[in-house]
Amino acid sequence: MISGAELLEVESVAVERDYVLSITFNNGQKKTVDLSSLLKNPPPVFSALRDNNEFKKVSVNPVGGIQWECGADLSADFLFAA
Repeated sequence: MISGAELLEVESVAVERDYVLSITFNNGQKKTVDLSSLLKNPPPVFSALRDNNEFKKVSVNPVGGIQWECGADLSADFLFAA
């Protein structure tokens, strides 16, 4: 059984520059994640994020990943592996 302390979660997220995020995880690691390749041919829910103003509306979601107002979200595991 996995305890809550073992689950990887995003603690904070900030936009560094166009389509690049600075992310701090609950294990103390910080990563810079470039999502520009994801947005070249995005699934429909991510299409709005091609607009840099929409991309900047990123926040940490209640389940430990990140989210945007358009409904797009990414898990901590995806971001950590990126």
